[in-house]
Amino acid sequence: MKGYFRNSDFDIFNIDGLDERMSAIREQIQPVFQHIGDAYIADVNAYTEFEGSFHIAQHRRRTTNAPESTWSAIGGNKRGYKKYPHIQIGINEKHIFMFLSLIDNPKHEITMGEYLLKRRSLWDNLNDDYFVSGDHTKPDIQSAEEDTVEKTLKRLINVKKGEFMVGRVLIPSSDELNDDSKQKEFFEDTLNGLLPMYKELLDLYQKEEMK
Repeated sequence: MKGYFRNSDFDIFNIDGLDERMSAIREQIQPVFQHIGDAYIADVNAYTEFEGSFHIAQHRRRTTNAPESTWSAIGGNKRGYKKYPHIQIGINEKHIFMFLSLIDNPKHEITMGEYLLKRRSLWDNLNDDYFVSGDHTKPDIQSAEEDTVEKTLKRLINVKKGEFMVGRVLIPSSDELNDDSKQKEFFEDTLNGLLPMYKELLDLYQKEEMK
């Protein structure tokens, strides 16, 4: 069974046709997602004390256009993950990523965004190789510098389509794509870097749910 990503996995985004690309995603990418999810879901749940689930995007709503990215998620419940903060692992034509994600107007997004703005210590000391995104449908990312994170959080709060994703990426030339042990270390290190922020958001989310 395939365990980790390879440089050749980026080639799936050159495949034309919804059915053809989805076939390649199911064969090449989803087994990697499953491997990573199986490896970390129990540890994430133990750390957060939240019984999160693991999900793999199936893109069932698509009828014509092939997906420009595909992803999986640690978090949420068995019914879904997008209304919750979650850890997303995915790939698009430019990079493989592991991001803490607030996307598609999750519940309590304004409260969570305002909390992160106040709790700057959770993100203002991130390493130089962390990136931030304000739109999960596009591969564009920016270095997670303090002003960029702040701007993205403010957009999450004030703009209906605003989103917030932060984490690390592997590009096609990354050494980790040729070395399973290095790739395993990359995902573990990234997850460890995101977990404190993730746990605090989950705690806040559950507190809001109890009101």
